Amino acid sequence: MNKITRQLKTVALLCTYTFLLELSVFLFRQNFGYHGNILPQYNFFILVEFMFYAYFFKQIVKNTYVLKAIKLFLFIFPLLWYIFSFYCFNILQWSSYSFVFGGTIIIFFALIYCYEKLTSNETTSLLNEGEFWVAIGLIVYYTCVVPYMGMFHYLTANYEQLAVKLKKLNLITNIIMYLLFAYAFLCKMIKTEKYSS
Repeated sequence: MNKITRQLKTVALLCTYTFLLELSVFLFRQNFGYHGNILPQYNFFILVEFMFYAYFFKQIVKNTYVLKAIKLFLFIFPLLWYIFSFYCFNILQWSSYSFVFGGTIIIFFALIYCYEKLTSNETTSLLNEGEFWVAIGLIVYYTCVVPYMGMFHYLTANYEQLAVKLKKLNLITNIIMYLLFAYAFLCKMIKTEKYSS
């Protein structure tokens, strides 16, 4: 019996990619110092990240209109990402439009999924629903970080000290999100162990 659902495996795969990205950034900075530009790596990560999360919600959302919206997002986001990353900005600059658009849409998908779970007639405990906790983690992270990342260029150009202080918000909400992801995996595994013994 599989302990982890296919949906959570999608998130696990993205977490592995995120770890490898952060490792590559760390090694890049070890070799080139803080003067090397790491923004292209993060700009490409935006594309992968939001495509994975949209695919995750495509597997768990039941509303047919939202499913159509997710399919449309999966088709249109790579095109918008390309335009934002290479025409509105330079790939060497932070593509804030891509992040704000993708993050806002993911919040919407997560809220729809949570609404479906909370209004469902199913009697399952949300404490044991790993996908629910992934959605909550995404809501917490993107609700806090989308405004900051959207104003990143303005803040760094005009209020650099404030931008540095707000970067801590990004770190804190990132930690909360990954803790909720960890709980999502653990509660699924504990639930499976409980019912298999």
